[in-house]
Amino acid sequence: MLRIVQLSDTHIPDVAEKRDFRTRALAQAVDLANSLSPALVIHTGDAADTGQEAEYALVRREMDRLEAPYVITPGNRDSRPRMRAAFADLAWTDEGEGPLDYVVEAGPLAVVGFDSKGPKTNKGWADEARREKLRAMLERTKERPVLLMMHHPPFEIPEIPDPRQYVEWSHAEGICDVVNDYPNVQAVACGHIHRHITGFSVGHAPAFVLPCNAPDLRKGPARELGEAAVAMCVDFDDAGRLCDIRLRVTPTPAAAAE
Repeated sequence: MLRIVQLSDTHIPDVAEKRDFRTRALAQAVDLANSLSPALVIHTGDAADTGQEAEYALVRREMDRLEAPYVITPGNRDSRPRMRAAFADLAWTDEGEGPLDYVVEAGPLAVVGFDSKGPKTNKGWADEARREKLRAMLERTKERPVLLMMHHPPFEIPEIPDPRQYVEWSHAEGICDVVNDYPNVQAVACGHIHRHITGFSVGHAPAFVLPCNAPDLRKGPARELGEAAVAMCVDFDDAGRLCDIRLRVTPTPAAAAE
């Protein structure tokens, strides 16, 4: 079995009273991820809250405690230049200034990181040029099973006030069209909306969203998780075929003591 563990939306801020709380929450999420013995940990964006250098230093400190390799894709709150600078020595970063896209290997699986951060908007962006970049990455990996990761979910989410989280919905539909051309895409991991979402799809591929790892920012039913650490376990067989997607939760200290 091959296991990928997802973290997301840690929103580490450069404000003391929230910084310490959310950094502890990230530390607990890292501990949870380590207990799950993943081959790779993916972080689906909004690592930092305002994209400041000091915020990424804290993210880096905690993520470096992971016992498995890790990758991060930018969210709408992230700064690409400062993220690149903070993680410059890791293989998934590059020296460019535009979107931060990459392909990494995890056993038989190819993990494709697609940067959905838009210009001057909190919503997702995947215009024709960006979709062609996604197509090029999937073309490179068409002989292998793929886990696709991005910050913004490219599917409608009826339970939230604004169900369409792309600046133009044709961008999201275009992502689905691209994925439909690559049946080797096993699943799509997303963040951004701070809720636990499963049962949706991007094209033919099952899609899911992890509740954010900043407990004070959780929305909808995810608020019931309180301050518990969460991670998404995505399991594949030895050939890289998807087997299971499951939310894992660490009990709060008070609950564990009962």
